Amino acid sequence: MKTLRRFSQNRFFSHLRISAAVTLVAAAAVSAIASFTADPEARLTNDDPALSGYTSDYTLVTGIPYTDAVLMACSQSRGRQNEPAVAVDPRDTAVIVGSSNDYCPVFASDGTFIGLGDVWLGYYRSEDRGGSFKSSLVPGYQGDTSPYAARSHVRTADSGDPVLAWDNHGRLFAGSESSTNPERPTQTFGDVWVATFENPNGTGGATLNDGKEFVRSVDVATGSAAPGLLGKFHDKTAIEVDRTGGSCDGYVYFAWARFTGGGSNGFNSSIYFVRSTDHGQTFSSPMKLSQTVHDIQFPDISVTGNGHVYVTYRQFADVRSNSMVDAIDYNASTDCGASFSAPKVIQAFEPY
Repeated sequence: MKTLRRFSQNRFFSHLRISAAVTLVAAAAVSAIASFTADPEARLTNDDPALSGYTSDYTLVTGIPYTDAVLMACSQSRGRQNEPAVAVDPRDTAVIVGSSNDYCPVFASDGTFIGLGDVWLGYYRSEDRGGSFKSSLVPGYQGDTSPYAARSHVRTADSGDPVLAWDNHGRLFAGSESSTNPERPTQTFGDVWVATFENPNGTGGATLNDGKEFVRSVDVATGSAAPGLLGKFHDKTAIEVDRTGGSCDGYVYFAWARFTGGGSNGFNSSIYFVRSTDHGQTFSSPMKLSQTVHDIQFPDISVTGNGHVYVTYRQFADVRSNSMVDAIDYNASTDCGASFSAPKVIQAFEPY
């Protein structure tokens, strides 16, 4: 038989104090929520005639006026944007850069309908902690004749799926997948590239100018010209930079999924990885991480405090590899992305 515990006067007052404390905490939480005022929304894409419009990055940096038909169309087209990305400068949080798939050249400057527009990476810059943004495009788009256009070394007409990451020295890196062959628009290349923006006054310049000047974009892997994404096509990008202050500080890491063909069993896909040890000037040859698993997408990159690099990705049940497992996998590198472990499963799961 269970013996009843005596409920003493001290225990009674102890419970009373706990109840009162919980009530006070709950009341404080309700009060805090009631008094919370959200920051006003800030528009990143000034694509309305009543707003400031789109400005070339060349003009943002130098102050020298430049525009073109694309920027003028973007300034009033009210086109669609999707798949946004945003990153805050770690050494000056007043500087925020956003991007998206920007389908802005929808209407000509006289209002004539052009079409749904070529997609290109937007570049939206705030220097007041997100209070306001200046809208632009990453240089190198079709129709860009600014002095910065020659710094772009990508071969496609369209580009999208932006991913952004900063280093600790005023550099911003923007990764992208890009598709249309400008010579034969029915073909897709399926390339991936990385752009670098720097402080125009160098790493010692005023931090409010971090990540402002476009200095280059380079292809890191090229696909094959084929209709309808049916060749070798790269997609689902991820980017990260080592900000540990260690021996590999500033290394840029970039990963993506490579899709090949569209046979009777569907698409096959693998995860590839490159790194840059010279601030985005050059990148290593693509390294296949998913040696023993197939039908995988959505890589993500993390760098731990000791400089180790982890790439995670989603594995789908796959008839080609006789695997019926849906899982999250990863590869680990302990030498700053020079080599990786074999794929390992973090967790299998039942999709829904």
